[in-house]
Amino acid sequence: MSRIFYMKLAMQNIRKNARTYVPYILTCIGSVMVFQILLTLSLNTELDGIYGGSNMRVILLLGCIIIGFFTAGFLFYTNSFLIRRRKREIGLFNILGMEKKHIGTIMFYETVFIAFVSLAGGIGGGFLLSKGVYLLLLRMVAADVQWGFHFSGRAAVTAAVLYGCLFLVIMAVNIARVHVASPVELLRGGMEGEREPKTRWVTAVIGVIFLGIAYYIAVVTKNPMFLFLGFFAAVLCVIIGTYCLFIAGSIALLKALKKNKHFYYRTDHFISVSGLIYRMKQNAAGLAGICILSTSVIVMLSSTVSLYSGLQGVLKNRFVRDICLTAGDIDNDTVERMDQITREILSEEGLAEENAFRYKNFVFTAAEEEKGVLRPIDAGRSSEIGRVKTICVITEGDYNRNMGSSLKLNPGEIVAFEGEKPYEKDTLSIYGKSYHTVPAGKLTIWEQDESFGRYGAYYIIVPDIDEMRLLLGMDMEMFGSVERGIRYQCAFDLNADEETQVRVYKKIMEKMQGLSAGVRGESAAEEWRFYFSLHAGLLFLGIFLGAIFIMATVLIIYYKQVTEGYDDRARFEIMQKVGLSKEEIRCSIRSQLLLMFFLPLAAAALHIAFAFPMTARLLALMNLTDVGLFIRCTAGTFGVFAVVYCLVYVWTSRVYMKIVS
Repeated sequence: MSRIFYMKLAMQNIRKNARTYVPYILTCIGSVMVFQILLTLSLNTELDGIYGGSNMRVILLLGCIIIGFFTAGFLFYTNSFLIRRRKREIGLFNILGMEKKHIGTIMFYETVFIAFVSLAGGIGGGFLLSKGVYLLLLRMVAADVQWGFHFSGRAAVTAAVLYGCLFLVIMAVNIARVHVASPVELLRGGMEGEREPKTRWVTAVIGVIFLGIAYYIAVVTKNPMFLFLGFFAAVLCVIIGTYCLFIAGSIALLKALKKNKHFYYRTDHFISVSGLIYRMKQNAAGLAGICILSTSVIVMLSSTVSLYSGLQGVLKNRFVRDICLTAGDIDNDTVERMDQITREILSEEGLAEENAFRYKNFVFTAAEEEKGVLRPIDAGRSSEIGRVKTICVITEGDYNRNMGSSLKLNPGEIVAFEGEKPYEKDTLSIYGKSYHTVPAGKLTIWEQDESFGRYGAYYIIVPDIDEMRLLLGMDMEMFGSVERGIRYQCAFDLNADEETQVRVYKKIMEKMQGLSAGVRGESAAEEWRFYFSLHAGLLFLGIFLGAIFIMATVLIIYYKQVTEGYDDRARFEIMQKVGLSKEEIRCSIRSQLLLMFFLPLAAAALHIAFAFPMTARLLALMNLTDVGLFIRCTAGTFGVFAVVYCLVYVWTSRVYMKIVS
């Protein structure tokens, strides 16, 4: 047989199976296009000219890696639907005398055609849309528009090589499946039935246990040192628990509905429940995948939208004043010189300090052996990280001067705060020295120029600088660290525009370079561009990853509907012949589809509800403490996703109805 014959046969096969191949090809095109656009942006050196642009390029590159891994796994998953639908056709070719090597040749040309269209469409689409996406990114970060056209040949070649290799692996897997299967197995491939599955209670219990662990971690984890590790552990447990519950729990649910005579013995429920029981084993993995993808989209988009929308609140939490200066281990003469430099420059600019505060503090970490007992950290104990507390010490004099209070402490007395709340016990032991804690009364925590988080932190007021030095001496004796020491901190606001604030800050830091002590500084106005570009980059990446995940969700739903439509067509034809009306069939189909469709969405809503506390704490570590904003963003994202999900339901239900009709 000639190559042209094989090529024509391959093209004819794709055309005949257009209902399943066209969505697959469009998904491949979209995956290549998104990958190439993100890689093109990450390689665009013009972004370095934007404040924080280099960090944004790193974020986009990480997004490329995520998309590459995800689309590779997803395309393998969707390819299994295509092969399942084609098994009977391939088996027929084999029965009619075509050898498996000839079938392999046809599949080779099919893969070449799909790969060519996907790569050409994806790279071409990326070429056409990359500039528009680049302008959108510049608009999001409020940067000046950069005209001209940037096309990365390196990105195009990388996309072509990566996805070209992926198509070759998919082709090899498909040919291997056909080679090891007998003609009879191939002919029965699209018609396999299933016995009624048994209720696997062990698997269901495992699913409940893993979900319980995940929900428990999400709700109770508060220590900032555990949050990121706990988040990934909770995600892993949710994935395992979701798959186990959908595989075993869904069958248990359907059998429970079957035992309910008032529910089961109705025409629409009888047909839908009995049909789902026999197919749930093959449906469960797909439904669990839809649930996990839906949860990922909503959590990711709601978090990035919250960070972008709440930028002002983030900056307010991160920078308590417009300008913050910090110097370590300095004497009083250097402190006076720092203050003098600040006053001179502000006088030159015709400005005055507002809301200023100055104090010395000592910050160190210790392990909390038990409530109120702080001891040195033992690095050799694996459980030590959960005990670590950050302690910030300030003197009574500095506290009174900055807070306008009249606190008076005796030797051996302290006032302590645990987070933002007053410490409640009568004593606090630090490195073996016991202090009597005076009730805080109406006193409140002083403002900090650095965010330690509100979890796992002690704030302590001691009588004088000598007591602070005593604590420093004990800490140095324990660890001998030259990096720990008493720091002087100065912060103030300026009634001036951002440009003036940045100019004043730079002049102050330039003058401070002449001091013997190393002075570090931060300007909220200068850092605003960095945080803005960072959050805009995260939102930009979240939109792209969300689009990919939504596309994957839609395709899984579509293929499930198409596959089940072909499986159910013969069954419903038989039911019509034995007297079931078309209206009764439509009702049973509607009942079946509603249960299949909205079970994953309901499970996703439950996951999001339990994930909310941990996600809110993670955002708090990124200085977003506006929980109300996060609630609104989560509710809005879920609402928009639910609308899209319902539209997909309407569309794929029509496809299903056309097939079974």
